[in-house]
Amino acid sequence: MLLFGIVLIALAAAAIVAANRRVAQRHSMIGASTSAVADLALEQEALVELGTVGGFSRDAAVVGYAHPSEDGPLRSPQTGTECVWWRRVVRTPYGHEGGSQLLLEESSDRPFVLVEETGNITVDPRGTVAVQPEKVAEVPHYAPDGVVVHEEWVLRPGVEVYVHGEVHDRDGGLTVGPPAAEAFVISTRAPTALRDDSLLLQRRWAWGGALSGVAGLALVVAAFLT
Repeated sequence: MLLFGIVLIALAAAAIVAANRRVAQRHSMIGASTSAVADLALEQEALVELGTVGGFSRDAAVVGYAHPSEDGPLRSPQTGTECVWWRRVVRTPYGHEGGSQLLLEESSDRPFVLVEETGNITVDPRGTVAVQPEKVAEVPHYAPDGVVVHEEWVLRPGVEVYVHGEVHDRDGGLTVGPPAAEAFVISTRAPTALRDDSLLLQRRWAWGGALSGVAGLALVVAAFLT
C-alpha cells in the first residue's frame, strides 16, 4: 500500500509538470502574434546595418504555403507521395483501447520554404512533428506473430501551414526552426485551434495529477496508520 501510494504521488508530480509545460506552450503561442516575412526581414536588415551579421533571433509565428526548397520536392518512403515533409511509423497494435508498441518512427529533416504574401522564409522541421498533416497510408501487414501497421503522413506542396518557432539568420537567410526554449510548432491547423487543444490537455493533466496526488497521499497515510 505504501509503495503504491508513493508511485501515485510520483505520477501526480509528473502530471503537474506536464500541465505546466502546456501552460508555458500556450502562453508562448498567445504571445507570438503572426508576423509578415517582410517585417522580419526589415528587423534583420536593421541589425546588419548596425554591424551585427548572423545575430538576428526572435520568437515569431508565420503563416504561409509550403513549397519545396531549391532541391525539389521529397518523395515519402512508403507511398512515394510528393511532399515537403513526411513522417513514417511502424507499430504493433494490442488490446482493445488503441494501444500499440512503436517499432519505428522517422521523419524527413530537409528544410522547405514557407511562401507568404510579403516574402519567403525557410522552415527547418527538425525537432518537431507536424500537427495534423495529411495521412496517406495505414497498411496492416499480417505475420505469424501478429499484425504490424505501417503508417505515413505528409505535408504536400501548397498546403497552408502555421509555424511558430525561432526566426534567425545564422545560415544567411531567414529561417524559422526549433528554439532553445518555448514551443516549436508546424501545423496545418489554425493557432486558435492549437491554443484550445493545449488548454484542454493542460486541464486534463492538472485534474489527473490532482486526483493521483490525493489518492496517493491517502494510501500513504493509511499505510502509516495500519
